[in-house]
Amino acid sequence: MAAEKSGENHEEIFEHEFEILQRFKEKFQVTSDANSNLVEYKILGENYEQLLKQSIKLMKIGDSTQRRLIKTQNQLQDANEQIEKSYNNLKALSQFGQSITASLDTKAIILSVLRHIQPMMSTDILAIGMYEEEKKVIKYKFCVKQGAYVPSLASESLNDKNFSALCYQDKAEIIVQDLQKEYPNLVSSIRQLWDETTESLSYFPLKVEDRFIGILTVQSHEKNAYSENQLNVLRTLASYIGIAIDNADAYKNLSKKNKQLNENIEKINSLNEGIERERQKSEKLLLNILPASIAERLKAGENVISDFFPEATVMFADLAGFTKMSAKLASPEKLVIILNEIFTEFDEVANRYGLEKIKTIGDCYMVAGGVPVTSEDHIERTAKASLDMLKVFTRIKSNWDMDFGIRIGIHVGSIVAGVIGQNKFVYDLWGDTVNTASRMESHGVPGRINCSQDIYEKLKDKFIFEDRGESEVKGKGIMRMFFLNDRK
Repeated sequence: MAAEKSGENHEEIFEHEFEILQRFKEKFQVTSDANSNLVEYKILGENYEQLLKQSIKLMKIGDSTQRRLIKTQNQLQDANEQIEKSYNNLKALSQFGQSITASLDTKAIILSVLRHIQPMMSTDILAIGMYEEEKKVIKYKFCVKQGAYVPSLASESLNDKNFSALCYQDKAEIIVQDLQKEYPNLVSSIRQLWDETTESLSYFPLKVEDRFIGILTVQSHEKNAYSENQLNVLRTLASYIGIAIDNADAYKNLSKKNKQLNENIEKINSLNEGIERERQKSEKLLLNILPASIAERLKAGENVISDFFPEATVMFADLAGFTKMSAKLASPEKLVIILNEIFTEFDEVANRYGLEKIKTIGDCYMVAGGVPVTSEDHIERTAKASLDMLKVFTRIKSNWDMDFGIRIGIHVGSIVAGVIGQNKFVYDLWGDTVNTASRMESHGVPGRINCSQDIYEKLKDKFIFEDRGESEVKGKGIMRMFFLNDRK
């Protein structure tokens, strides 16, 4: 009909020409019998008629071509619109994919997916199932029903026959447009799992570098709910979701490990602090027993320490009459308190003058100068310390109102010093110098400092001495002794 109508229109265009041609034919018919010379005009008329028909035919062809061009143009325009729409959808999908892959919260991920696809397709159920390898199950912890996020404990065993198991086994998507028709034997499992009248469903494996991590399922109450374009969107989303879920799990695991690491670090720091406190206690205790340099040598691995000193000063201080007095004390604690006060202040004096406390034996106090660190003025420092100790003792005795005295003896000479044994070891001194210093104390007088002639000869220019003359000393024979009275 369209062609015929178009043809009529074309003939109307040449209506005037056809009228002229018709008059020409009629006239030619009248005159042709009378004049045979009109043959050429007859041929001309026929050619003219043929030209008109060819013109009409060409116009019809032009119209057909134009219609095809218009149709093609419309198709191209539709295609361009479709391409632009697809590009915009792809761009939006890419931007959405970037946003969900940047998220580290699985709940936020599934809600973002819902907001994206809900305007595009029927989404009565949207769920993400996590693959638990040890239990061989898919646990759908994250689920949206009827547009609302709901807590879910749904899970499907991969050893049973269900869509999760099929998706896992084949590592491929499952698309069902009519559940009752295509999988009648699995209708009950779907109803039981989701408590919904699902008619169409899709299951997509979530993979990261061929590593299966879970399943994305989208379900509808309608049959034939998903077009190929919609499924393509879901396929693309599944790849993004797999990466996002994997990132979220990695972040959670990392956060958990960081928390455990921080807790372990805190425990280690606490243990280290405890160890350091105990080390400091042990260090302090060791330094209370041994000189610092000797303690370091023992810690370095020396088992037996023995050093020879050509010259060292040894001093003994003995509380004369203290034993007899202590027997009269009603409280044994008082005895210890008095001794502790005296010897503690003696320790302070020894530290002040850089002397080394060797030991206490009962109520006898022993120090040395020039050991284990040698020095040039150890004799002078020992003499000063003895004078201070005498003053300290006098004050403490007065405070306690006790009837006992103190004898102090000093000698200088060569000694051997060191540590022996493995249990309850102490830093000790050996040699004749030690014995002589002990004799100076025992042959002294309470309240006085008794010195050997060697001490006198070394210090006579700096200290005031009182010559006691020569006396018999037990085990030593005749010796000349001096009282140290004061500094000059």
